[in-house]
Amino acid sequence: MERVLRNCRLYLRVTPDEYATIKEQAELSGLSISEYARKRMLGFHVMAKSELNILKELRRLGGLVKHVYSESQGLYSSETSAALNALTSYAHTLERELS
Repeated sequence: MERVLRNCRLYLRVTPDEYATIKEQAELSGLSISEYARKRMLGFHVMAKSELNILKELRRLGGLVKHVYSESQGLYSSETSAALNALTSYAHTLERELS
């Protein structure tokens, strides 16, 4: 992957409260303030790490529920179906909110 040379500077004045908000949002997303600001100004949606972790955990839980269904040979099919539907629904809702 070729490294992009970023040598143009953009100066921006903000209030202390605005700076604190920007800094907090950048930290939540796991990005530097520069990278966070660049992505937001270019129209990209920036997700908080916690949102990505929640989505990852929902997918993991879905896999575990499928495993329970397979191992029990469908013994708990109504319960596993309800659990999978709930996990899938929440994951889709979260994905829509994030995009």
